[in-house]
Parts: sequence; structure tokens; C-alpha cells
Amino acid sequence: MNAPTPAEPAPFARSIHLLYVPTLCCNLSCSYCYLGKQTTEAALKLDAQRAVGTLRHTLNALQDAGVLAFNVSLHGGEVTTLPAPVLDELFGMIRGHYLANFDALNALGHKKSAPHIKTNLFKFAPFYELFDRHKVSISASIDLPLKLHARHRTTRGGTDWLPRTLENIRLLARYPHAKKISATLSAEHLSDVPALIDDIWFIHRELGFDMNQFNLMFAFGSELNRAAKGDGALEPASAAQQMQLYEALKAAFTGTELEEGLRRNWFDEFKPTYCTNAFNCGERFYLLQSDGSVYSCVRGQGIEAFRYGNVFEDPMLDILDNGARKIRLIHQQHGFDGACQSCSHLSACHTGCPVVKYQNQNGRSYTCGLQKAIYADNPKSYPAERPTVQRDYAVRYAQDMHPSLAFANNAQPDTTKRLLLPNDLGEEKNTLQAMIAADTTLQSLFSDSAFIVELTDEQLPLRSQLLKPRRTQHTLVPGDPVLLHLRQDVLQANCPELIRNTLYLQLLRDTPVVYGDEQRTKQEHIFTYQLYANCLQPSERFGADYLQVDLSDLLTLHQRHFRRGVINNLFVTTLFLREYHYQKQKNNAFYHVQTANLPFQNFEFHYLP
Repeated sequence: MNAPTPAEPAPFARSIHLLYVPTLCCNLSCSYCYLGKQTTEAALKLDAQRAVGTLRHTLNALQDAGVLAFNVSLHGGEVTTLPAPVLDELFGMIRGHYLANFDALNALGHKKSAPHIKTNLFKFAPFYELFDRHKVSISASIDLPLKLHARHRTTRGGTDWLPRTLENIRLLARYPHAKKISATLSAEHLSDVPALIDDIWFIHRELGFDMNQFNLMFAFGSELNRAAKGDGALEPASAAQQMQLYEALKAAFTGTELEEGLRRNWFDEFKPTYCTNAFNCGERFYLLQSDGSVYSCVRGQGIEAFRYGNVFEDPMLDILDNGARKIRLIHQQHGFDGACQSCSHLSACHTGCPVVKYQNQNGRSYTCGLQKAIYADNPKSYPAERPTVQRDYAVRYAQDMHPSLAFANNAQPDTTKRLLLPNDLGEEKNTLQAMIAADTTLQSLFSDSAFIVELTDEQLPLRSQLLKPRRTQHTLVPGDPVLLHLRQDVLQANCPELIRNTLYLQLLRDTPVVYGDEQRTKQEHIFTYQLYANCLQPSERFGADYLQVDLSDLLTLHQRHFRRGVINNLFVTTLFLREYHYQKQKNNAFYHVQTANLPFQNFEFHYLP
């Protein structure tokens, strides 16, 4: 067995789930594949040469770092594009890993003893004996309804191979070890739910495969898929379609021999035990490629925001810690949705999959409605939290996942010292976004087209630091031209006399100081600068609706206050919008608590003297 064999049991400080992608190569061209062109550009020969060595190196590195891989699963691409001798060695290594760490795995409640693979079944028959010998657990992907298998799951040459799929399902039904079937559904797949139901019965009764061992997934929007497929990319299923499917399956299979599968397995991906419901999946789930790159999971492959490092270049613990940091950052960038804050199942869902949040640019789980329906149908398995318990958990979640939110500051899980919040803080109407939508002056204050910074070669519309989806930083050097353009009508917002209004700038740097009645740690102020409205010049780039001011000399004047490696933070607003902000804080507690940090549009930069 090609696994680490220590002289005595290794002390494991943590355990992780490891998905291993020995090759990204695939022999199919599925319309909804979120890997995009990665499956066609993979170097199969190179992958075959390094696949075994990469897994061996990683398992040893994990063990040296005190980390136990409690589950090692093979994923793709398509695993069976690799030569049989390579798979044989990989299976042996994984079995050896489980055997060498039997006691530690058993102590954690994990019973894994055999390898697991995800496969499209295209080469299942030729590998049957090899799988059987290693007792490999099989997860087979198909399309339902089956008529769409011929359209959306073709070979690289566009050939329909549905008859071969059906024969391989018959063979899989006779396979003596653990197995299941999965199907990924788009909007088109759900356009004919009766056909989907009929095909579940067909596979169960005619092909002999026990469809209690079946699970559903939903396709989601993917930039890589759209780039690869263009007009051929499939539209994701809507929330309404997800619910229609769920209700139709309940009606068709309740009271039948497949009811157990319906209630136990089919919707497993959307239940609290699945990775997408983890508090921070970056602390436990990792995907390794044969080149040593580590990503979040199959959904995050090839996306830089979800790349954690490389096992041949970075210390193992740094990679794992980077994963937790990146996932936390993705959640923070998409905010703590108001409905999630008050949801009685927050502790079960944790607001959903960060990769799908990133792809959809939405802070709430893409299967929120479906999940709530599953929880409601199984109230003993997934009980709703009592209001007091829910509020405490929302505070703890905000503190750990969204520490920058003002209402999470200094919150204590100890109920004798916890931060007390109003019960209706999480109501939709009290979210910052809802208050902005209801107030035209706030719309001017938070506008993402009101201020534009022009650098040498780019124009940067500024957004409020509280609302921007991700943080960006720039580097300036002395002599760089920096122009600020502002929309003229912004100067009129909340302003009784235009002649009295000013462009209002505040420059801070990230050298923390503590001050004020609340003794908060804040960025240090460098300057406050005001320029009266009638001193602004017409914008040379954006036309009559905009004015401009050159900030180059102002920044040069203060360059001795800039420090190498320290970020500088320029906030931009107008005098009367700033006054409106502070008056709104006095009048509205919900606004105040969510804008304790400066809400104005900002520009962050390093300055290299």
C-alpha cells in the first residue's frame, strides 16, 4: 500500500475532506459544465505521469502537519480517462491511507475503507474489474430526463451515447459495492418534470438500479461555462422551478418504495450535513489537482478567488489557513443578507455556498426556498431555532464571519455579557439596502456613479465601502495624475444653497488608533479637505454633467505622511450629504448601527515615495 506508515499513531490536530482531481481531462462535453475549457486543455499524459506522486506527497505533507484526510475522493474532469495502472496505484494508496489511520478515523466516527470516484460511466465497463477489486464506491452522473442525455451529455465529437449509458447503468445495478447516481438539472431539464419522474421509475424498475441511491444537483451560472459554451450554456433553474420539482417528486413518490430515497438522499446536497452548509467550508473542504494546486472544491476549480496555494510551493498549514481566509472574504464581500440575519435556520444553512454566491453575485443561498421547504417537511430533523436562540446565533455568526459589521463588534457568546440588539434589526425594511431604496438623498449619498477617480490609464467609479462587492487597492507614485470627477447633481442633494456646498474629502491611513467615547480601534486621520462648489472645474472627460478637481498636488503635499506597506483610504462626499448622514444616524437607529463605519465612497491606495 503506498500510504504513510508511521511507527506510532500520528497526533492529528484537525481533519479535512480531500477531493483529488488526478486529471482535468474529460471525454464528454456537457452543456452545463462549470469547468469551461479546462477539460479540453488538460494534458492527460502529463497528469498520468504525476498523479500518483502528487497524492503521495500531499498525504505525507498533511500527516507531517498533523492533519488527517478523513475522506479522499477522486473527481475530475473524468477520472477514467487515466490509464488503468495509474488508477490501480491511486486506489491502493487511498486504501492504504485508510488502513494506516484506521484508529484515528474510527475515533472521529469515519468508517471509510475504500476509494470513491465520481464518473460519467463512459468507460465503466472496461474498468469494472479494477473497481470491484478495490471495492471502489461509485457516484455516476447522468442527465434526467434521459432524452436530454443525448443532447447535453455528448462525447467530444458531439456523439449521442445514451444506449451505452443505459447498458452501463444495468451493469452498475449489479455492481456489488457502494454506488449511487446523480443528475445535474438546469431550467431545460425541469421543463418536463413528468418525463423526469418517468425516467426515475424506468431506471429503478427496468434497469434494476435502486433509485433510493440517487441525488439531485442544480446547475448554476458559471463564467467559465459561459466562456466555453457561449449560446450553448444552459440557464440555471429558477427558485420557482426548484420548488415545483420538489413538490412534484413528493406527490409522485410519497408512499412508494422510493419514498426513503426522496426523504433521505435525493436532496442531500441542500441539507445541513453537506459542505455548502458549512459555517466556513474553507476550514474543512479542499480540492487538490495533479499539478499541486489546491482549490476550494469542484465548483471553485480554475477560479483565482478560490485558489488556496500549491502543495509543492507552500507550507500545508498556510494553504489550509488561506482557504478559511478566502472563503470568509467571499462571504464578507456579499454581505449578511437581511433575511438570513432573522432566519430561524441560519445555524443549518450558514447563508449557502460561497462559490455560487461569487458566480451569482448574491449573498443568499441559491436554493433558499427549497431548503426551507425541506426543513418544514422534516421539523424534528431540522427544527427551527427559538427567537432568542436565533438572535444569539446571528450575533455569533456575524462576529465570526462578518466582523466588520458594526452590530457584531464586541458581541459575546456568553449570554450574561452578550450584545443586545433590537428584535427587528434583521427585518428586510431595516436593512441598509432597503433604507437607501426608500430615501432619495441616501441614494445620492451611496450612488456608485457620483464620483469617478481617473488615473493615468483607467477610470474608477467609486462605491461605498459598505456596499462594494470586493475591496480593490491601487498603487501610486509621485507625479501620477489623479483626477476626481463628480456628478453635478450630487452637489444639489440636501443642499439649500449650492454656493455653500463643498466637495468633502477625508484621508485616512491604516495605522490603527483608539479614541472616542466607545474607544474603538479606527484608521488614523491624515487630513480633511473641502473645496467649494464654485471652485470646481468642468470635467474634461465626462462632459457637462460632471465637474472635476485635480488631486495630484494635494496627495503630493501630504506624501511624507504615507508609509510603505500601509494602505491609505480616501473618502469622498459633499458637505451637505455628510451632514445628512449624521442626521440620519441621529434619527434612525437601524441606519446608525449599520453605518458606524464611514459609509462614503472611497479609494484605497498604496503610495510609493
